[in-house]
Amino acid sequence: MKMTWTWRSLANTALVVIALGLFLVQGEPALAAGWNCQNNRIPVALAPDLPRNQQVFARLCLPEGPRPATVQLLVHGATYTHLYWDFPDPTGGTRRYSYVNAALEAGFATLAMDRIGSGASSHPPGELVTIEANAYVVHQVVQALRAGRVWGPRGALGFEKVVLVGHSYGSFTSWYEATDYQDVDAVILSGASHTPVPSGIENFERSLHPVEADPILSGRGYDSTYLTTMPGTREAVFYLPSRADPAVIALDERTKSTVTLAELSAVPAIFARPLDIRVPVLLVNGTEDRIFCGPTPSGICSDARTLIAAETPRLGPRVPCVEARVLPGEGHMLNLIPDAPRWFAVAQEWATRIVGADPGPAPGCAP
Repeated sequence: MKMTWTWRSLANTALVVIALGLFLVQGEPALAAGWNCQNNRIPVALAPDLPRNQQVFARLCLPEGPRPATVQLLVHGATYTHLYWDFPDPTGGTRRYSYVNAALEAGFATLAMDRIGSGASSHPPGELVTIEANAYVVHQVVQALRAGRVWGPRGALGFEKVVLVGHSYGSFTSWYEATDYQDVDAVILSGASHTPVPSGIENFERSLHPVEADPILSGRGYDSTYLTTMPGTREAVFYLPSRADPAVIALDERTKSTVTLAELSAVPAIFARPLDIRVPVLLVNGTEDRIFCGPTPSGICSDARTLIAAETPRLGPRVPCVEARVLPGEGHMLNLIPDAPRWFAVAQEWATRIVGADPGPAPGCAP
């Protein structure tokens, strides 16, 4: 795959639950009446030959009523945290920016995690926080969900089925996890494609500086290979041309997180890597995503058919079915725009039809 851009500037509260191998932390308030959430710290290793001496922060939420058989594992993008999936509405006080809310309403459980190196998860040496480490960590979280080693408000829980949901670098991570470990039932990929926009990548690159130079994140023990966005840059890099509430953008600036040089320097190889996803896939992008809808803005994301034609060959020869939705006029940050509930509804309808929240085999692709 010919690359027309480079990453040259990037290259240069706890109860220990021994029996389950978990660290349980005090839960935050439930999202709404009848819904319950519990924070977890899940021990993980960065690679199969390394000790489980790292922790992943993850928030499990359950809908009202009987426990569902299916959990959606939510994986955020670069410089974000699990908050991306349950973002507050600072102006209206609604749940319009909460993917978690939509999934719970549809009868699914959710586990929104901080990727390794991000947010409240462990911050190992940045050189170890690679795309491969990200995927292996997510694999361990999937296994914990299936084995009953994640805590809900009333004790440990296991799930029969797992839907892996990614955004941006979280979608890259999902590519790798679903290919290498073959342990999820379906994959939802948002805000990503194999055809980046060179100018969008360059804008993101120019927005970054070392965490140690950042007024919000400095002094928290990150090493010099951790980066974040410079103050005041997130709207131009992530949102435009979408319309967004200025209060949402301001809160996004205050709650930003990190990305490592190792994660970013691997991006050309990530795009070039052959995939082998063998479960149903849903693709969701904004038509005007200035980072991932190349080779020019509105290129492969002009409509669902074009997006499917461009991405399906890249997902591997054994992907059973691929569906796509595009949000007209929207950019990269699909969860944080006024129209977010539209794609949330698409995702829940697809997950219900393809996997289902109830016990029993996943229905899978339509004949």
